[in-house]
Amino acid sequence: MTGKAVVTGGTGFLGSHVVEILAKRGYEVVSVSRSGRPRWEAPAGVRFVALDLASADAERTLPQVVAGARTVVHAAGALYRPSTPHGTFRLAHVDATGRLIEALAGTADPSAPVRLVHVSTTGVLGPTAEEPVDELAVPSPTNEYERTKLEGESLALVSRRPGLEVVVARPGLVYGPRNLHLLPLFRSIASRKFRTISGGRAVWQPIHVDDVARGIGLMTAGGGLDGETFHLAGGERLTVTALAARIADSLGVAPPRGSLPYALAFAAGALLEAAYAPFGADPPLSRSRVRTMTQSRVYGIDKARERLSFRPEIDLTRGLAGTVAWYRSSGLLA
Repeated sequence: MTGKAVVTGGTGFLGSHVVEILAKRGYEVVSVSRSGRPRWEAPAGVRFVALDLASADAERTLPQVVAGARTVVHAAGALYRPSTPHGTFRLAHVDATGRLIEALAGTADPSAPVRLVHVSTTGVLGPTAEEPVDELAVPSPTNEYERTKLEGESLALVSRRPGLEVVVARPGLVYGPRNLHLLPLFRSIASRKFRTISGGRAVWQPIHVDDVARGIGLMTAGGGLDGETFHLAGGERLTVTALAARIADSLGVAPPRGSLPYALAFAAGALLEAAYAPFGADPPLSRSRVRTMTQSRVYGIDKARERLSFRPEIDLTRGLAGTVAWYRSSGLLA
């Protein structure tokens, strides 16, 4: 399936990679974002549209933007930060999704269905044990970001109708070039300031952004996918301590040493949140970050393997090396 493809959040970290892979597959790509300007070099022929999906203007202009599209990838959203007001997540993940669905419903043609690939997150499942969970696990979101992401994917799935197919992508911990959200982690390890919490025993499953974008690309085509949800997670599961050591190796520094007790880290996070709150800034350590650093989050990807023929292709060592190289070439890391 080719033709016109619309990518919301198309100038962001993940969205820009999705734009690239769809352009390579022959789609006529339209990138929608608040700025409407590419932050990184974009493929030739991509059209950029400035539009805030959470604004009233979107109701008037979205139908024109999505008209004639065969595929829509909804990758727009708000990243989790402790200082972000809860209402921001609702606007970005629920209200914006509702507006997009309304626009698509108005153009739905049963003879030529539009496929909406809704990008959610494995975070809707909350913390896991050390054994991976699959797509049938009961969601258990732990914060407003995860709760509104769950509402957004639920809203997308119930919008299915003749002429509108919906597939949900749930990426896990995504890293790679252009990821500014994880940059502080790399910087703290590079400067030898990083410490694990509670021994760094939590297990994570990072996945390279190119693998996620490729998985989403597979969801835009192929039959029998309507109404399905797919986890996209990496091929390697490792503790936070082990991941920090691998990042250190890619940076060419010694692995982090030392670990903070949970109670001490949690108390420090609360104090730092209070100190930073008057400035509307995120502290270097917060209670939510302490929880995240001590919670395992691992996921089964058997369904994506079987139904999409998806397999993570970029191993962690190569992926981290490329990420560090991009940070350095961009002047973000010494």
